[in-house]
Amino acid sequence: MSRYVLGIDAGTESVRAAIFDEKGACISFGASEYKTTHKHPGWAEESVIEWEQAMIKAINQAIAKSGLNPNVIEGLSVDGTTCTVVFLDSAGRPLRDALIWMDVRAHQEAEELAATNDPALKYVGFGNVSAEWFPCKVLWIKRHEPEIFAKACTIFDLTDWLIYTLTGERTINIDTASTRWFYDATQGGLPISLYEAVGLGDVFEKLPSRVMRLGEVAGTLRQEIAEKTGLKTGIPIAAGGGDAFIGLLGLNAIHPGQLSLITGSSHVHIGLLDKEIHAPGIFGAYPDAVLPGKYLVEGGQVSTGSILKWFKDHFVNGNLQQEARQKGVDVYDLLGSMAQEIPPGSEGLIVLDHWQGNRTPWTDPTSRGVIRGLTLRHTPAYLFRAIMEGVAYGTSVILDRMEQEGVSINELVICGGPSKSDLWMQIHADVTGKQVTIPKEQQAVVLGCAILATVGAGIYASIEEAAGQMVKIEKVIAPDMSRHEEYRFYVEQYVKTYEALKDESRKTVHRLEQQR
Repeated sequence: MSRYVLGIDAGTESVRAAIFDEKGACISFGASEYKTTHKHPGWAEESVIEWEQAMIKAINQAIAKSGLNPNVIEGLSVDGTTCTVVFLDSAGRPLRDALIWMDVRAHQEAEELAATNDPALKYVGFGNVSAEWFPCKVLWIKRHEPEIFAKACTIFDLTDWLIYTLTGERTINIDTASTRWFYDATQGGLPISLYEAVGLGDVFEKLPSRVMRLGEVAGTLRQEIAEKTGLKTGIPIAAGGGDAFIGLLGLNAIHPGQLSLITGSSHVHIGLLDKEIHAPGIFGAYPDAVLPGKYLVEGGQVSTGSILKWFKDHFVNGNLQQEARQKGVDVYDLLGSMAQEIPPGSEGLIVLDHWQGNRTPWTDPTSRGVIRGLTLRHTPAYLFRAIMEGVAYGTSVILDRMEQEGVSINELVICGGPSKSDLWMQIHADVTGKQVTIPKEQQAVVLGCAILATVGAGIYASIEEAAGQMVKIEKVIAPDMSRHEEYRFYVEQYVKTYEALKDESRKTVHRLEQQR
């Protein structure tokens, strides 16, 4: 007889809920969207109230589609975008909209953190600190919205808010804390000296005291949520983490030589190591962030799938949209089929994918997107392919940096919406020269939550056992090494484009901020 669990994935544009059995088969899926607001360039916020409404709606959709009695669901777990910071008052109500992961307004605060030279900065290779990270965003709020900081009784991440909403328990997940807060489980927790150096010594009284490992039971489902969903009161809620890191489990990319690539609005490149490394241009390696005794290494690109969506929404003309409708295909598929015929390099187009800055290896929140090499020959299909290639160039630079520090990478295990594009996956393989593996279940992040839920519910004894049983492989894409050699020139041009424009981009961003 099958056993069932529920995974909840709070992404950038929607919350997704899925019911899985203990073998990893997706029984049903529900999703509910919410809006991101961009009040100024580089800002990004979302409503905490909308999150809760969307979560309940997605859970109810998944249950209704499954045909199951919700009482058979034995447990659940969650993940969320990170670092997405939530501020609650003493009654647990949100004090403002959340600053979501892609918000990079706190770049000056990030520079101040980097200037402290605190030992904790080893996790950014003693280089630049990302403006996306927790202390940067909290410091910005303390300075620019002091009344919010003063009223806040709880400050934590989206994943922690999900656990709080489901259980009533205020906790911190070790994954987000390790990867975005400078938390070090081997050194006693958060680096007090770093926080005090920038004036955040008073934030600790606002942080929950319980730090939860992945899969550990954080609490049980409270009655109010049970009544809204039909789920059974008191089922165990297993601690989750940041969406991409939970996706690592849903890909079962936890073995030497594997690097997971979690795609969607952004790209996150993560893998587990047996040794600790620290180097400029690489985040980590974080101890115990995903599995005890393992070190997590990370790279990332802030804007990837979101750039294709931006291009499609704003610049694809009505004729192409009409043609797609007549052919009964999505406009993405139509553009992809046209881009398939364009040679590598898109006849000289170079796209720098920094629409919301750069996460790694340069960690530059003031860098901005570039489309270089335009001629009258270039059509929307050329631009479509060039964006795909530009994103892959960014991935290649990240992988090269990791390999320089001894990280072994033989295989990219990829999930997310972009993995549905055979063209884009082949481009990733060709540009990087790595084998690309696509798992059968592409909702790997929510599957990762289900894996944690089975551990919390006692169905499996460990995360490793659950992932081994629940993840299946769909296909493998080999790189074309002749195209790989051709692409090496364009990767070099990508790097040179950033280097040539980074200072001018910073000047422009600062000028815009002064005019605001």
